[in-house]
Amino acid sequence: MLVLQPLNARVALAMRAFGLVLISWTLINNKPAPSGSGRGLVIAVLLVLAVAAWVAWTVQSHGPRHTPADLFVLAGAGGLLVAASPKGAGSAFAFVAVATAGYRLDLGRALAVATLAVFATALGILLYDQAATEVLAYGLGLVAVLLAGTNVRQTVNRADEAELLLAQVQRSREEQLRSARLEESARIAREIHDVLAHALAGLTIQLEATSTLLEAGAERTVVLERVRRAHALAREGLEETRRAVGVLRSEGLSVPDALEALIADYRSSAPAAAASLSIGAGAARLEGACALAVVRVTQEALTNVRKHAPGASVTVELDADPAADGDVVLRIADGGRPGRPGGFPTEGLAASGGGYGLPGMRERAEILGGSLRAGPDGDGWLVALRLPAAASGDALTAGAGGGT
Repeated sequence: MLVLQPLNARVALAMRAFGLVLISWTLINNKPAPSGSGRGLVIAVLLVLAVAAWVAWTVQSHGPRHTPADLFVLAGAGGLLVAASPKGAGSAFAFVAVATAGYRLDLGRALAVATLAVFATALGILLYDQAATEVLAYGLGLVAVLLAGTNVRQTVNRADEAELLLAQVQRSREEQLRSARLEESARIAREIHDVLAHALAGLTIQLEATSTLLEAGAERTVVLERVRRAHALAREGLEETRRAVGVLRSEGLSVPDALEALIADYRSSAPAAAASLSIGAGAARLEGACALAVVRVTQEALTNVRKHAPGASVTVELDADPAADGDVVLRIADGGRPGRPGGFPTEGLAASGGGYGLPGMRERAEILGGSLRAGPDGDGWLVALRLPAAASGDALTAGAGGGT
């Protein structure tokens, strides 16, 4: 009957009904047959009990729970029928009960059902004075059936556990993919913000200056120079966008060249402002996620100076030597506006932007295991980035594509 477990309910029901009819037919059409007295009465009573238990077993087999009462009745009736009707197939009741117990019940109750079947068989053989060797033969057969049922149950359980584990692994992979997509979205958002904020801030400054010159009646050549400068900034913005795409694709990035270009751009946008750059000898060896973080933080800090302290002096210092296993330290300080600590005006360009610059810089630092501090410094503002030496190593370089 174990072969019926994988079948659908209708097919299993039909086969169980056929099995019951076949077993009952062998008991009814053999001698001694069921009757109203003597040994025939015993067979009749046992057959009725076995049929009732078989029906209950059939009904419960596809239910959510299974009580062992029907199996105990089947085991007892089948064991007694072995001797009461030796030519019938009553022993099938006992074997079905033991096999089902091994498959559906815990080991303790399954052993109890098997023990009852063996005891009933031995009792019937003793009562009807049959060969004692039959007890041993039936006992071994019942034990074998019990082991088979238990083995099938364990196999099914292992298959269920493997399926559950596979489903958990699949869910885990889906969560990892979802997390990777979210990280990539955040990374692209930071790049877009950094590139556009820098380019558009410069354009806004030039356009505001051009508007002021026009209102003041400035000469045509002066206004045209400002327009040309705005045009150049637009071209530089496009070029910076191309470079950002290249970095997103893990193409090379030279930190010294990028910082020098940012300082040159700042000087051109504020000719009267002093801007100094100090780069350590090992900065050229920075690459990957670490290099990108240094450039983007510098870019964002200079953009914020343009927005909040236009014309302020700026100092950029980078101390980085990956070969010496020292931390990468970047400092961007501006002179601010005298009398206004951290001088932040609210008019004009300062009111622009979405407010994602500082959180984006902190995210870059934290992803690489570093830290970022930004706050007032005298009359100006200081941005300090610190990254561990490991951030510039090959491990993070290889993972830069999904980390920033």
